[in-house]
Parts: sequence; structure tokens; C-alpha cells
Amino acid sequence: MRRPYAIGMFTLLFITLAIASELDEIETLLGDLNLRLVEGIQRSSNIMVPMRDGVRLATNLYLPVDENERYPVIYIRTTYGGFQFHRIKHFVNHGYAVIVQHVRGRFASEGRYESPYWTAGRDGYDTIDWVVSQPWSNGKVGTFGCSYLGESQIILAAENHPNHIAMIASGAGGAIGKAKERYGYFGVFENGVLNLASSLGWFTAEGAKDAKITQRPNDYENRVRTHIGHLPVSEVAKKIVPYDTGFDDLISRPLTDPWWDQQGYIHPKDQFSVATLHINDWFDQTAHNTFKLAEHMAENAIHPRAKSQHVLIAPGLHCTAGKLDSGPVKIGELEFTYTNKNFSRLYIDWFDYWLKDKDKDLPPRYEYFLIHSEQWHASGDWPPPTTQQRRFYLLPNQHLGDQSEANRSNAAHDVPSDQFVYDPLNPVPTAGGPICCTYRQEDRPGPLDQTALKSRQDVLVYTSNPLDQDLDVVGNARVVLFVSTSAKDTDFTVKMVDQYPDGKAYNLQDGVVRLRYRNGIARPSDVEPGRIYRIELEMRPIAYRFKQGHKVELHISSSNFPRLARNLNTGNHEYNDSTVVIATNQVYLDEDSSSYVELPVMTSHQASSKGKQSESSPQKKNH
Repeated sequence: MRRPYAIGMFTLLFITLAIASELDEIETLLGDLNLRLVEGIQRSSNIMVPMRDGVRLATNLYLPVDENERYPVIYIRTTYGGFQFHRIKHFVNHGYAVIVQHVRGRFASEGRYESPYWTAGRDGYDTIDWVVSQPWSNGKVGTFGCSYLGESQIILAAENHPNHIAMIASGAGGAIGKAKERYGYFGVFENGVLNLASSLGWFTAEGAKDAKITQRPNDYENRVRTHIGHLPVSEVAKKIVPYDTGFDDLISRPLTDPWWDQQGYIHPKDQFSVATLHINDWFDQTAHNTFKLAEHMAENAIHPRAKSQHVLIAPGLHCTAGKLDSGPVKIGELEFTYTNKNFSRLYIDWFDYWLKDKDKDLPPRYEYFLIHSEQWHASGDWPPPTTQQRRFYLLPNQHLGDQSEANRSNAAHDVPSDQFVYDPLNPVPTAGGPICCTYRQEDRPGPLDQTALKSRQDVLVYTSNPLDQDLDVVGNARVVLFVSTSAKDTDFTVKMVDQYPDGKAYNLQDGVVRLRYRNGIARPSDVEPGRIYRIELEMRPIAYRFKQGHKVELHISSSNFPRLARNLNTGNHEYNDSTVVIATNQVYLDEDSSSYVELPVMTSHQASSKGKQSESSPQKKNH
């Protein structure tokens, strides 16, 4: 007796779904019509572009209304929901076709999502094949985007499609992989140490496998807050979300494992044929790798245009380049005056030069904003040739001094080292720094006042005398420490800090050395408790003016949690271990074991001028 009722309910459900589907289609058609009438843009939504294995990727096409032209194409790939329309409109209004495509397994695209970039190269290549066969394409393709959208461009560039001519890749240092011995997969490994907050945040919030959309639990932030300190680290993601993520893949294999080579990241043997404008920000966690990628791609160019690897660094956070207005700005808690650059014009000029063969000036090879100078500066090389290394020694009484002060200190003191006790269950809490994509409001990136941390017993603070004149640091600070530990392994963390006359102390850059990786990530070595080791850290680059009267500080500890995953001091597997050992760690200061920091100090600057081509830019391109 109930069967007709069941059939009727099924029919009603089918009709409802069909109507809903039709309503979605009608809404899309109305939106397309509105764009054509109001914006002068012709949009075709969810074109299913076939890949070599038969999987089809959903792609939106945006064209100028004039359908009789062929246009160069700006290709944007995303794992997220959409892309800023104002940027699409900007390109279309300047005579470009734009396609925005969801990656495999996301939203309306078919296929399986396995890991961020496992098919990025081949799917991008196949899409360009499709693009150049279209009647609205002139055969020249550029790519554009930041973060994931930038890294996927770099990975596509290694495929060397002959029609992939130029790209603007922002915040894209996480594509670097093993190149330059960085092992910086997805931007979440730093000298072999996991950036826990960033990796856990992104992969649990965005990295669900086999899901069109990552559906985070409603109490996601509270789950992260509750479980981020759980040990072992290998269990944390499972406690936060109910679905499989790529986080387990990150931490289950050595960074030298051949598995990484199959995930799309850049390999030392990769070659390139694409002209690239690399854009990043000083307080982005991948800024260092942006410079390394540009260097690697130029060195491995197989086409003359790929020698054009230009770098532009703004003074903000992840993917904020071009979003600051001229005048007083605040990054984190650091206040300074910013001078705006017309990024919209920059983007068009770059693509016009390479894709339309227009006579435009290229930007300088390296262009950067010097914080507290109110100016952009340019150089044909990095670091700029006018930098000189100025060495500050770590001295007794936690002083940071020059060579003459070091000589006097060695004669007057007999203090061989400073020491502190590091307890992994009471780590130094993260306060600012290069944090990204954690999806938690309390994780504040950038420079923050470090005063509250300076009183901890496990933080050594070395402070210079007040500067008698401005000190412009441009490049990578290099830290050399002589250290020992009572444990079988430990970390040494370093922060470069600007102490203001009012006592506030803002972190500028920081870094970490895991003692087992002191000889390189590919050559992990056992640690002998009590033995003195020389370790070296190249910090992230920055362009920053320490003002007259300020002090340079160096903060040394063994943790920065949750930005960095803790070293448990056992020497066991880093992320499967839950045993904790308290370590006594020492930094040596005597004449035979002189610890120091070298700052790249500018002696003169070349201000960048609008419309002026740098000496290192090619005068004529070879497409």
C-alpha cells in the first residue's frame, strides 16, 4: 500500500532537484547576460576542458564583447571557490581573454583531488593545448595568481609548453621543492622543520582528499586550539577534522624521499622557458624561496626569455602586494610610511611586453621597498652590490657588539657561554612572524612587540648599543652560532629584532636550525650530547632601516610554537614521537667559539624610477 506513496516522493524529489538545477543554470545565464550588457564582458561558464586521461576541468572564459578578434590569454588555476572579478575585468578591458579553471577534483571539475599539485603540470599543459586551439586565442598564454595560484604556475612552467610565454607568480616560493637544496615543499618546511601552524591550518581547512569542497567542522577553530599541542604530531589532523587530508603525507616521509618528485614540486634538473615576474612580501614565509626560485629558473633557462626572472618585493604579509595605499600603514604592529606602486599598470605592461609585443619597459631585475625609507629601490643583482657585511658578536652580559667590543670583552671576561633550559611542553609561544593560512584569528602574522617574551628564562636576548646613525639592512642576515645540547637533538631558533627607544621590540625575520640537519637536510647527523657544534643560518631576506637611536637585537631560543613544530629532543622520528626530553642548551661566546650575526648593510641605494628600464633587463625580447 505504501509503494505508490514512495514512488510519488521519489518523483517529487527528482522534479525538485531538476528545478533547482535549472534555476542554477538560469542564474548563471542571467549573470552572463548582465556581464555582457553592463561590463562589456562575454562570459562562458563551466566549459568542461578535457585532459589527456579523459577527466574534464571546469573552466570559465571571459572575453571582450567583440567576438571577431583573437586575444592573448591570461590563464588562472585555482583550488578555491573563485577569483577576484575586478582583476579579471582589468585584463579583459586591456584586450586579454581570461580563463579561470578549478583544479582537478575541486568544485565542478571532474577527477580526484589527491594532493595540491600532483597533476598541476600535465593538467596545465593540456589546458594550454586546448586554449591555443580556440578561435578566440592568438596562441600566446600568460599565467597569473598568488599563493596556490602562483605556485601552480611555477610547476606548469617546468613543463615548458611552447605557448606558455610569461607569468606573474606571487607568493609562490612554496613551489621550490628540492631545488637549491631548499626542500621547501608547499612553503611549510624551513631548514627541514615543519611550519606546523601554517601546514596544519591549510591542509585541514582546504586539503580534504576526494572532496569537491572542504567542509570544515563548525567548531573548527576551537578544535585547532584544543589539539594543536597534541603529541605525536602525526595524530593532530585526525583530531581536528573527520576527513583525510594531505597533512599526513607531509610528515610521514623524509624530505629526500622520491615520493616528493611525483608531487609536482620543482626539481633541481627542471628547465624553463617562461619569462617570470616573481612578486612577494617581506613578511611572507616563502620570501626566501622566491629569490631562490628566480635564481634557479634563470640558471636553468632553455629559452632566452626565461633569462628574464624579475623579483619585486613589497613590505606586507602573504599576498598583500599591491593592496597597500600610500601613507601611514601598519603591518602587524609595525608602523611606517608606504609609497604606493601601480601594480595594475605593472601587470598590464608585463603581459603587453611579452604577449602583445608592445614596446614597454620591463621592471628592474630586483625591486624592493625599504621599510622606513618611504622608497622603492632597484638593483641588477641580489644582494645589491653596494652591501657590505657588518658583523655583530654575541658577547657576555647578552650584549651585541662589533669587533672592537669583542676584543675588549675577550680580555675582560671569562664567560664561555650562555645557557637556557628548553622544555618542549613549555615552548616559547609564537608572537608574529611569517605565519600564513592558519584560519585562526589569534595567529597574527608580521612584526609584533616581543617584550613579553624577553623575560622568559629560555630566551637569550643580545642587544646592541643605540645606533649612532641609520642602518639599512638589505639582504639575508647570516647567523653563526657555536652551540651544544644535553640532548640527542634540539633546535636553535633566532629572531632579528628592532628595539625602539620606547622599549618596544619588533621581530623582523626569524629562522631555525635543527641540529640533526646541521650538515644539510640530505645529510642528517647524530648529535653527541655536550659536544660543541658550529651551526649556520641564512635568515629570510629583508630591506629594513634601523633608525638612529634604535638597537639591534638577536633573540635565541629553541622553540617558536605553534609556528614551528617542536623538537622533542629525543633524536627519534620528529612527528611520530610523543616522548619528551628537557634539554640544557648553550651558546658559546669565547674567542675560539665566537658566535655572531652578519648583517648586509647598504652603503648607497639606487631608487627605482617609474618607466626606467634597469640595466639588467633585456632590450629586445626573443619570443
